[in-house]
Amino acid sequence: MDRLEHSAAAADTLAAEKVMAVRPQCIGVRRLRDVIADCAQRIFHAGPDYRSPQEIPAPVLHSAAQAAVFEGWSASVDEAIAALRAGRIRTASAQAHRLLVPLSGVLSASMAVFEIADPAQALAPVWVALNEGQTHATRLGRLDDGLVPHLRWLNGAFADWLAGGFETPLDLLPLLAEARAQGDDCHARTVVGSQLVSAALLRRSPPVSEDVSAFLSESPAFALNVWMGATALAASAAEGVEGASIVTRAGGNGVEFGIQLASRPGQWVCVPAPVPQGTIEPAHQGRQAEGALGDSAVVDFAGLGGQSLQFAPLVAQGVAASLPADAAQRAVQVLASKAPPLVRGLCATAAASCVAAGVGPLVLIGMIDAQGVAGRIGGGGVDVPATLFERALQAH
Repeated sequence: MDRLEHSAAAADTLAAEKVMAVRPQCIGVRRLRDVIADCAQRIFHAGPDYRSPQEIPAPVLHSAAQAAVFEGWSASVDEAIAALRAGRIRTASAQAHRLLVPLSGVLSASMAVFEIADPAQALAPVWVALNEGQTHATRLGRLDDGLVPHLRWLNGAFADWLAGGFETPLDLLPLLAEARAQGDDCHARTVVGSQLVSAALLRRSPPVSEDVSAFLSESPAFALNVWMGATALAASAAEGVEGASIVTRAGGNGVEFGIQLASRPGQWVCVPAPVPQGTIEPAHQGRQAEGALGDSAVVDFAGLGGQSLQFAPLVAQGVAASLPADAAQRAVQVLASKAPPLVRGLCATAAASCVAAGVGPLVLIGMIDAQGVAGRIGGGGVDVPATLFERALQAH
């Protein structure tokens, strides 16, 4: 190893130690307008910014339009779509503002967010959208007459109840570790984690109505958004480490999939969004999945999801047909630390490791109908191409 390579490896080791030292906590529930100054007529989406309003794919366009109706910025979805295409309602990358949303999900001014922080670290918090449940959800990217009323309840009565349960922070790593020990990969399968998080919240603040308990019991993905916040916060600890190739942000907007490196905060490096490979459900045969969508890739880049399939046999069995032959080795190949995730803390992906191995992380992902009609049409994964990390290192 020459001196340059040694220096780069040392930088990645230092950055990975910073990531593993983070102890994420959920410290409260806030309104987006209270944490982001410029929220008016603005919708935040997953992945990098769109290069033009005309690029916005149908699922994200539908979610953004319904958010605009929820906010009262537009009287109808059609009016909102026209305003979005014309740029009168602006869009922006959520992660560029330390926000995170899943799949086709969006955030707007009146929506509630979990605040994830580590009070012991000098880190800015991250804020993540509330999981909207299984039925009416912006992450599904479809036009849904029930969505706006559901958003009013979720960001009203439900968010008010949630906010009352944070007199003390909620430690997330112990819950993550327990969920994985019981078979969650913490991305595609979050059933145990959702039960653990819901139980912790219910202990802190007895629900004021049966609607709250019913919603939580019927939301097996409720913990995913919290895990997204925890992993994104940990990864952000590496930002600013000179020479480090640790990936600090990752996500897709349906058109492009991008990453940011610790040594170049705020600068996306992108490739065309890969189309997830997986099984399309029988009811949706003939439909096409949109290119990779969502900020939840941060979970897999932290060593969970596609890098934790050995802990989640049900998930591994379900996606086996679309896994590459070396799936079991990916964690060792791409992660900066050889300590398994959650043993010392959350892990991080190193672009240098990906380039050396010629592979990227496996990202488990929902498949969203590209036409924005059917919502989630199946589940699968994205094998993030090594070329993305090569480009990032060239810029680095």
